[in-house]
Amino acid sequence: MKLLMEQWRRFIKEDEDYKEYVDRLSLEMQEVFWNLPEDGKKYVIDDWNSLGRPGQRLTEERLLEGRYEAATTELTRKLMPWVKFLITDILPKYTDKEPNKRDPNGLYITTPQKYEKGKGLPKELEDKMFKAEFKFYIDVKIFEETGDKFQVGGAFMSDPDSREYSFLQINTFLDPSFSEQDLNDYLATLKGITIHEIQHGGQSEEVLQTGDPRTYNPMGGLNHNYNKLEGVRGYYASEAEVDSYTKETYKKAKYYKKPFPEILDKRLQEFFDMFKRRRDKMNAEDEKETPGEFRVRYSEEELNDFFFKELRDKYIAYAKTKYPEAQGI
Repeated sequence: MKLLMEQWRRFIKEDEDYKEYVDRLSLEMQEVFWNLPEDGKKYVIDDWNSLGRPGQRLTEERLLEGRYEAATTELTRKLMPWVKFLITDILPKYTDKEPNKRDPNGLYITTPQKYEKGKGLPKELEDKMFKAEFKFYIDVKIFEETGDKFQVGGAFMSDPDSREYSFLQINTFLDPSFSEQDLNDYLATLKGITIHEIQHGGQSEEVLQTGDPRTYNPMGGLNHNYNKLEGVRGYYASEAEVDSYTKETYKKAKYYKKPFPEILDKRLQEFFDMFKRRRDKMNAEDEKETPGEFRVRYSEEELNDFFFKELRDKYIAYAKTKYPEAQGI
């Protein structure tokens, strides 16, 4: 009984602490705040206080970010037991294995983890998508080829006619040597990529299409032509991706408690390395395998200038307006 009373007093005190801020909101925004899970409320208040101007900056945008933070935390918490199971029971079986000959990319597929509306999808996301799916692949060559023990990528598949048919997908690629020692860095990356894609879920169709213009690409499909620098720029410097990549970087910077530019530079290095490997591989192939129209058209210097000068400046300028409390900007 004594314990219950102490918990009740603590609950009442937390509500009183929140009330100091929430009373300044409109009735509509008050309802949004009180419907946030506890993690979301704490994120909003902590973030608001870090600006030094409580009472002025608790806007709808901050509330949305609180919802996205809470959803990201909920999803990644649900996934960690599965990731730990992969480490202890699955990955050791693939040590010294050759690439999977049945898969065009040599990958081994494990059971995906799905969270659907009404079946594990955070309530904060139910008006943005009908499911969040996390796929896990074992890539026995990833460390040898890139030096990475894991890589994470994602996509928000938007239905332009109705968000109820949209969904989020996160792909994790694990080397067999991936272990519990890698979990901290993996969790930081997973959180960053997840909130990046959730951020897309909050964007309008007009903004989303800046990163996915649905224009013909001679390499195949309807997307940017990454064989040309304007195609690389068209994607990474688009309104949709500037918004989501700065959110991802801000999330990771807070996780590591490091300056925003430091985390951004690591991400930009990943982009640069990825496109350099792609360029070197495609341009080294025989002309019959890769005809001239399919060869990469930019130099290493041009790629470097784009990522580390042009794009870096653009992301930091955006972060200054949206996340002025971020360290180092």
